[in-house]
Amino acid sequence: MRPRSIRWNLLLLVLGALCLAWVVISFFIYYSIQHEIEEVYDAQLAQNAKLLASLVRHELEESHQLQIDTDDFLPLVHRYEAKISFVIYYSDGTLMTRSPSSTMLPVNEQLTGFEKIQTDGEVWYTYNLRDPKTNLLIQTAQRHDVRAEMVAYINHSIVIVMLAALPFITFLLWVSIGRGLRPLVRLADTISGRSIHQLDQITVEGVPTETRPIIVALNSLFDRLYQAFEKERRFTADAAHELRTPLAGIKTQAQVAMRSIESEERQQAIMQVITGVERSTKLVNQLLILARVDESQHVTKADFDLKQLCAAVIGEKINSALIKHIDISLQSESDLRMFGNEELIRILIVNLVSNAIRYTPDKGRIIVSAMTEQEGTVISVKDSGPGIPESLQTQVFDRFKRGEHPDIPGSGLGLSIVSRIAELHWAKIELGQGLDGAGLDIKVVFPELH
Repeated sequence: MRPRSIRWNLLLLVLGALCLAWVVISFFIYYSIQHEIEEVYDAQLAQNAKLLASLVRHELEESHQLQIDTDDFLPLVHRYEAKISFVIYYSDGTLMTRSPSSTMLPVNEQLTGFEKIQTDGEVWYTYNLRDPKTNLLIQTAQRHDVRAEMVAYINHSIVIVMLAALPFITFLLWVSIGRGLRPLVRLADTISGRSIHQLDQITVEGVPTETRPIIVALNSLFDRLYQAFEKERRFTADAAHELRTPLAGIKTQAQVAMRSIESEERQQAIMQVITGVERSTKLVNQLLILARVDESQHVTKADFDLKQLCAAVIGEKINSALIKHIDISLQSESDLRMFGNEELIRILIVNLVSNAIRYTPDKGRIIVSAMTEQEGTVISVKDSGPGIPESLQTQVFDRFKRGEHPDIPGSGLGLSIVSRIAELHWAKIELGQGLDGAGLDIKVVFPELH
């Protein structure tokens, strides 16, 4: 199903609201008109009764007797005349005269004023007037359907006008909404006209308030994309630079081995080639790991045994530590479990332990600890190496950033990987002093996530 446009949605919403308002207003108008018509017709009944009383009183004063033959009435010329009548009674209740269309409605001689009477299935509105001078009782009456027809006619006329105006109003709304949505069209044209490398900010000056949040969000997206592209560009350049050196060395040593006549020199060159390949392999593996964790936005988390994981990593790295006679130990609670991505946490611990072994001198010490503290689960790796000066601690997590010991082999990617994995787990990294008043303590604090 093809989605409707914003223009259509707005038009339907406005028309729906307008029709609902018309319905409410129509009910209000209906009851208002009904009330006003009843007021007008009631006043007319009272005025007719008083007019008849005045005329009859004048005739009685002139001739002292009034005789009206109902046969002398002129014929009815309008359909409403049959629905309007009057009756005049003497003081003793006998009929003096009446209109030709009159119905002999019951009269309460004790009641004067307005009255609603139902007789023969018809409803009549009456006004009874007792003339104090002649003592005559005058009754003017009007049938209910006179008022009902008038109310219906007026309301029908209003509805016809509203319905006739609806197409015109719809057209005006369509045009007005289209003009109101022009800033969105201009924004779409601006974005579609950009090249893939054009990530500069879109100006928010002179744009409507409703469009501004969209532009602000787009500018934020452009800024993040620019930073990501710039980061990727620097990463590619640095990776190419880091790979160029060992590959050039491998090529040189291979050429030496080819030209060497003596077997010892050839053997040494081949060993250098193997060392260069191992270094390049480690660098490529680190690059692949970093690319994998960089692509991750949300990782699958589960409950696992953190102490067992730390022990397994130390088991993997124990040979590297023994070569340098490094004392590496684990401090952990007896049953320590953690909620996170076990594979990524393993990579994090491997990089921390590898860095510690790499920078710790012979016969040094490394302590890997995993504890539960107030802030959450804490993984800490302390060593007795040279440590990192405070001035460089903010830079050690940058990619390909090496410490003050360029003679120590490494890719400069280990702590970048640690930082990214910590970020995916909402963890924070703290750097402190290591063992024996020197060295480095890298502490990763994981909040409790369930």
